[in-house]
Amino acid sequence: MNAIFVEEIKQIISRQQEAWNRADAADFSQHCDASVSFTTILGKVYFGRNLFDERHAEIFATIFHGSALNMSIQRIHFPNPDVAIVDLNAAVSNYQVLPPGIKAPEDGVLRTSLMQVFIRAESGWRMVAYHNVDIKN
Repeated sequence: MNAIFVEEIKQIISRQQEAWNRADAADFSQHCDASVSFTTILGKVYFGRNLFDERHAEIFATIFHGSALNMSIQRIHFPNPDVAIVDLNAAVSNYQVLPPGIKAPEDGVLRTSLMQVFIRAESGWRMVAYHNVDIKN
């Protein structure tokens, strides 16, 4: 696939990680499409960039205040040139507390399997889906 597209997606993921680590919800949601579909680690589903941004602002101020996110890309797949499916492993450390029903592993690092779907538009890559699932021990 086009190496430029791969690099653009990698840069977006890197910026997301940096934004999380600064607790900057607006920057974290910068590449969200207005109608993004967002599934949390608890299985709650939200629609729209505003809710994506609001939810992250809330968790950055509370349970994930001061946390650190590390994301590693497992695969970037282009089912067609204007769609990118990005599979990631995510690890969150230094959180305040985990949501009810999510158990902390022995090492204290919350690990999730995250899938992001992007479409290429005139304005660049836009995230249209974000599906995050915690990895059980």
